[in-house]
Amino acid sequence: MTFLWTGLAASWNFYSGYCGRLSIGHAAFLGIGAYATALLYANYGISPWIGILVGGALSAIVALIIGGATLRLQGTFFVLSTIAFAKILETFAITAKGITGGSLGVLIPYTPGFLNMTWSGKLPYAIIAWAYMIIVIAACVKLEKSKLGYFLKAVGENKEAAENLGVNSSRTMLKAFLISAVFTSFGGSIMAMYVMYIEPSFVMSMGNSVQFILLAIAGGLGTAFGPLVGSFILVPVTNILRGSFPSISGLHGLLLGLILIVVLLYRTNGILPALREFVDNQRRRAKNDIKS
Repeated sequence: MTFLWTGLAASWNFYSGYCGRLSIGHAAFLGIGAYATALLYANYGISPWIGILVGGALSAIVALIIGGATLRLQGTFFVLSTIAFAKILETFAITAKGITGGSLGVLIPYTPGFLNMTWSGKLPYAIIAWAYMIIVIAACVKLEKSKLGYFLKAVGENKEAAENLGVNSSRTMLKAFLISAVFTSFGGSIMAMYVMYIEPSFVMSMGNSVQFILLAIAGGLGTAFGPLVGSFILVPVTNILRGSFPSISGLHGLLLGLILIVVLLYRTNGILPALREFVDNQRRRAKNDIKS
């Protein structure tokens, strides 16, 4: 789950982290990937490996439509549009019982096998989630050194100035939004096959979208490895807190919230920049000790 949430947070960061536009509707793409894979496999016996690609294609189409309609909005209006989009899709998944199973969800058949992306042990799932995480982080590393990455940062810093210098802000943001949506969809497919049961509030809730944001911000917004640092610290802490206080509902969420508040109060740029600063200071001290 740590690998999986790293990939999901990095997928969200691919767009929102680099151009500074807050999307709180990315759980919708998580749900598209999960439902596409689960429904094709449960109803038609189509391999989840194909379902992942179908979910990615559907997410790309939806991102193209929604992005084209909303990416020109600014500030609060864009944020509200992403929330509305996710809520509409969640409501559709609940009401369209004939397609999605409604609030009862979809139970994925347990038939172990590589083609079914189902195993009796956890190791194969961990390997798949690890590969997913590596692919998304590698894409973020490449983005930082690409023209698209430079354009995204320029648009995030000052959209008008970037456009005056020849950057097509709409096309730049749409490309990043589309790639981000597809990566998020892949994560949804993996999550569905690991849990083997999905329902609308599990995959499309705003809580998932918020978790993408918190992990990326805590680790370091707009950095390739920030979501990795945030997820590798906060996801295990969340699970430990949930397991340590099972009888007190919501306590683990309260404690996690306090941890995040402390991190953001004292390290506004996230944990990763703080680690880099610490390492740089240690290197300077070592050099000074050698010279002295």
